[in-house]
Amino acid sequence: MSAAGASADTAHAAAASAESVRAEVGNVAAIEGLRGVAVLWVMLFHYVVLRDGKFDDVFIAFLETWKPLDVLVRNGYLGVDLFFLITGFLLTLPWFRHADAGLQAPDWRSFYARRARRILPAYYVQLVLLFFVVLPLFHPRIWIQSTPFVVGNLGAHFTFLHYMTPLTSSSMTVNGALWTLAIEFQYYLLLPLVAPLFVRWPWRSLAAAAAIAAGWRWLAWNDLETLVNLYLKLGARAGVTEKEVRHLIATQLPAYSLHFALGILLGRAWMLRRGNVIAGMGRWVPVAIAAGALAGLYTVLRNGTSILGQMGWVAFPVLMAVGFGAVVSWPSPLLSRIAAAWPLASLGRISYSAYLYHLPLLLLFNSFLPTVTGGFAPILWVAIVVLVSAVSFRYVESRFLPVSAAGLPARSLSSH
Repeated sequence: MSAAGASADTAHAAAASAESVRAEVGNVAAIEGLRGVAVLWVMLFHYVVLRDGKFDDVFIAFLETWKPLDVLVRNGYLGVDLFFLITGFLLTLPWFRHADAGLQAPDWRSFYARRARRILPAYYVQLVLLFFVVLPLFHPRIWIQSTPFVVGNLGAHFTFLHYMTPLTSSSMTVNGALWTLAIEFQYYLLLPLVAPLFVRWPWRSLAAAAAIAAGWRWLAWNDLETLVNLYLKLGARAGVTEKEVRHLIATQLPAYSLHFALGILLGRAWMLRRGNVIAGMGRWVPVAIAAGALAGLYTVLRNGTSILGQMGWVAFPVLMAVGFGAVVSWPSPLLSRIAAAWPLASLGRISYSAYLYHLPLLLLFNSFLPTVTGGFAPILWVAIVVLVSAVSFRYVESRFLPVSAAGLPARSLSSH
């Protein structure tokens, strides 16, 4: 790079230092579509879990005739893993960008301010609706009969601490999907401390993250008796079992450190390779890798991970990271066009609100529209989720997003 080019690059990075990830490194077209894949995967998973055996549903009957799709949908909780990879990929990019340009690390206060503007408004609006509209519909007298319990849950959710105890982890059974928001928010708090380590020692940091995740999961299932007993006492009146308590601990933030770390390294790979051009048969290499990763994921889901014992969980983030890398971090025009296709990108654009609202809307749909059957049920529910999410995005999220030079809201890159 010429001196003039390096100077311009440094100036651009400095000017963007207080702005969004998009302003720092440009647009990653495939990410929007992958958000759409992740949220749709989670939505279909919850749809099947909450309707299978309870309703005459043509969609569920169709799944049972096509085993590969059935296996993938019934394991749609892995959409959360994909969201964590996306978060790791995106949010550390400015630290790599600044290091490459010879600038100081991004300001942590600006980072926290951007995260707050991106996450909090839509989340808090959803909490108000959840606790003061949805919850009373299912439990009309709960605010009167269990006021301390509800207020405690509201406070825990307000501070993103709801996945720290068995009394608050299920989000009052009306929006259990919110546990991932607690994980993400806690990760945001740590990121300004973690990102410089990955900039300086990427592979060592990956190894450390893998060790933390493996160690935490082992401890969660085999040790931590003091914490387990505390959780059992807290959840005694609710009949919480030791297995449920250990599952809660095993899915808290440290357990996902490998997911975030893999995403970070995939982001670094994207930055290093984004200017490359692949010609000839080499264009099909990432396609083959992505297809192989998907086939591997299906095989593991179909046959289990018993061969790996308690380390079986590693197969999922690794296989998904390989596929993710083939789609995003490798310069593949074909896969990028597929991932950035309008339907997926449109859903990805409103994916945060869709994630916030899809589960309570499904519970309301099942309760108040039980006669909607046939193939129309999933279409109507998805349409309702998209409509509510579009309204939330337009009138809540967009009001707090950065404004582009054209005066239009510019979506800040985030996992959801």
